[in-house]
Amino acid sequence: MPKLVILLITLLGSSPIYAERLPADPTKPLASHVAIGDIKKPEQGYVLSSLIVGKRTPSAIINGQRVQQGDLVDGAEVVEINRTGVKLNTGSEYQIISLAERKGFSKVKSGK
Repeated sequence: MPKLVILLITLLGSSPIYAERLPADPTKPLASHVAIGDIKKPEQGYVLSSLIVGKRTPSAIINGQRVQQGDLVDGAEVVEINRTGVKLNTGSEYQIISLAERKGFSKVKSGK
């Protein structure tokens, strides 16, 4: 029994030291490995695949990523989503992308 108590005290006493060495989120990449030059806008620009507007919060699919107002997509902030398209703030300018710019079938889903 005394050996068990000593083992528990040893394990409980060492766990805070071990926890301090672990990153806060093990799935998150370390900041030291990401350089500012590594973040690039895709060469094809921003591609709007679909819009979802209606009674709920509007969202869009841009460069394969589902976004809402305020989200970031490939370095640009989504400023506005409406039936005509999406307004992005790229940092140096505002850019509006729409489904009308694409050739072929357009997908617009309405919640009404």
